[in-house]
Amino acid sequence: MKTPMKATGEVSGLLEMKTTANLSDNETGIAPADFLRTLRERFVVILVTVILAVGAAVVFSLWQTPMYRASAEVLRQTAALDQTLFGTSVFRFQDAQRELQTGSNLVKINSVGRMVKDDLRSERDVEELLKMVEVTPVGATDVIRITAVSSDSAEAADVANSFAVQFIKSRQEANRSILAAADKQVLAELEQMSPEERASERGATLTQKHEELGILQSMQTGGFELVQGAEAPLESFSPKPVRNAGFAFVGGVLLGVLLAFLLNYLDRRIKDEHNLEQEFGLPVLASVPREGGRWGSDSPRRSKSLIGFSKSQWLRLEAFRSLRSNLRFYQIGSKSQTLLFTSALPQEGKTVTAINLGLTLALSGARVILLEADLRRPSFHRYLNLDKSVGMSTVLVGASTFQESLQVVRVADYVPDPELNGAAADLRETDLKKDLLCMTSGPLPPNPAELLGSPRMQELISTAAAHAEYVLIDGPPLLLVSDALNIAGQVDGIIITTRLKSTTIDEARDVRAVLERSGGRALGLVANGVSSKRKSYYRGQYKDYGAST
Repeated sequence: MKTPMKATGEVSGLLEMKTTANLSDNETGIAPADFLRTLRERFVVILVTVILAVGAAVVFSLWQTPMYRASAEVLRQTAALDQTLFGTSVFRFQDAQRELQTGSNLVKINSVGRMVKDDLRSERDVEELLKMVEVTPVGATDVIRITAVSSDSAEAADVANSFAVQFIKSRQEANRSILAAADKQVLAELEQMSPEERASERGATLTQKHEELGILQSMQTGGFELVQGAEAPLESFSPKPVRNAGFAFVGGVLLGVLLAFLLNYLDRRIKDEHNLEQEFGLPVLASVPREGGRWGSDSPRRSKSLIGFSKSQWLRLEAFRSLRSNLRFYQIGSKSQTLLFTSALPQEGKTVTAINLGLTLALSGARVILLEADLRRPSFHRYLNLDKSVGMSTVLVGASTFQESLQVVRVADYVPDPELNGAAADLRETDLKKDLLCMTSGPLPPNPAELLGSPRMQELISTAAAHAEYVLIDGPPLLLVSDALNIAGQVDGIIITTRLKSTTIDEARDVRAVLERSGGRALGLVANGVSSKRKSYYRGQYKDYGAST
């Protein structure tokens, strides 16, 4: 059968192996849950981006001048009257699509633009009129569509119709001029002939051609005809606020997501226990739920609310029970355990963690001594309503003894009657609970670092360990002063308290480097400020601990 010492050692080893495995897994990549967490945490950024994008699109749409579009359609004539009447084609392309494309290009030439300007008596110049028009062949048909765009509905229709009509006229005039030139040559040759020559076969042919050319000139249409006139549109085609708002919504979502991930990348704060373990290289021993406010507030009311476990704070109690259980894995056969509580910077919950852990240990019947080694910004006297006229500083300078500087903290003042919660575990703990012994900082000394590094400090810790099973030391932050490093080598273990969304990646790495240089034994982390929603599932599994029976 395994001895308790061996079993405890194996559990501790398994815990460390599990932590190492998890840290190795963290380095393989970013889990999908991290993306979802980013979207959830930056939802306000995404929402604001979408609202701004949609709002800007709507305002821009309403600010724009309404534009109207009107179209006229011109048909390429396929009936060859010259071929029918005279057996020959004068103006006929072999490639119909090429003829349509050529006609489309000829609509927007300067000569047609000048004809439109004169026809409409427009104040616009020719170049401006040409820019208003778009000409395209309609699919595999013989139709050319002439579309005009204007801020005036009637003007759009007039410009489209005028370009269609003037284009047809220009083609008519061009063809008639060609026929007139040919007819002029025929007449000149006939005028040079004598009566006998006119009566000859050649004279008769020229006379016939002169008559045919005259007829062709009179019936010339230019090869195109207007089949659909443009009408003034009743509604504008631009702007379209609804469509623009839809596009802005999609663009706003994409931009918001990109902005969320950019802010998340630039934000160096650590937001969950997963990243805490990764950056510190230590396991999270307990996750304390967030209850609002900031650690270390100067408000007496706020200070008292952070200490102890009321009926509504059973989640906090469970967190410190977990911390208590995890610490026992490291207490391998020793009669006492000395622990230093520190943090990277102030207001990350080190003092509150030390006191609440002390209360939880006392509930289980353990003898606990709290030592306040933060000789620069002490707070035990405020949290626990204690006298700080004597304490650690007076003991270290020999002005008071160890026993004279200890004060009693009644656990019952900070842990309510267990019948309020109806928890069997609390009932058992109440039978065992003992009061805490606490030593405040005492008067603030001018040389705290020297006092904490003196042999008297080692004697003080040894004396406390001889009188208690747990000695919990509240030390100063690691990154501001060197005080905590003077104690790090004198304790069994160091607990680093952190605060989610406050502790940064850079601070974590600095703490990790400081601990490696100091040689102190860091046991793990306490994550303060964890969202209570993430632990709400405990409410269903352990409802008997939080509800009266």
